[in-house]
Amino acid sequence: MEQINYRKEIPLWALMVTPLIYIGYVWQQLPDTIPIHFDIHGEANGWGSRYTIFLLPAISLGAYLLLLFVRKIDPKRMNDEASASVFFKVRMALVVFMSFISILITYATVRGDMQHGLSRFLFVGIFLLFAMLGNLMINIKPNWFIGIRTPWTLSSDTVWRKTHQITGKIWFYGGLLFAVLSFFLRDEWSGALMFVFAFGSAIFAFAYSFWLFKKETAA
Repeated sequence: MEQINYRKEIPLWALMVTPLIYIGYVWQQLPDTIPIHFDIHGEANGWGSRYTIFLLPAISLGAYLLLLFVRKIDPKRMNDEASASVFFKVRMALVVFMSFISILITYATVRGDMQHGLSRFLFVGIFLLFAMLGNLMINIKPNWFIGIRTPWTLSSDTVWRKTHQITGKIWFYGGLLFAVLSFFLRDEWSGALMFVFAFGSAIFAFAYSFWLFKKETAA
């Protein structure tokens, strides 16, 4: 069984620690109550204690550990080098994104709001995450934990491959396009665009995988 190359993981550990270092640096500047949820205008509409600032780093660590060990418990046993490379890149994309968002929100909390362009960077980061994951989805092999897991992609390797190829391209090119547009759109428009893009691509992947499966079984 393939052994995890922990030396290769060191850069990701450093990325996960970076938000904690920044939080420690500005800890005395954080108010006792901080915003934990923002609307599409970048205005706070949910609040919690200052210790909730550690929530995103904790989520990042949990997602990282899941992706680190998930191949060992996946029934399909994806122990080849290609799968290892894809999963490493997925871990890197999520860690980079979560660390960026954690630092951004901490910085915004110290400033007192998410205005002055900060929420714009949040949307840009989300769309770039779509693009990165879309680029990786094209080559991801069938598994039970990450990817587009519909009844039809899990039932046919061919349906899985074709669904991920087309949806991955949609995420990649759409993510890049909308990341650029987010620099010029109002926050509420970027928020609406993000919702439509995420929901629309999910519906497409669901319907497309069903159509492919029906086509395959009818042949």
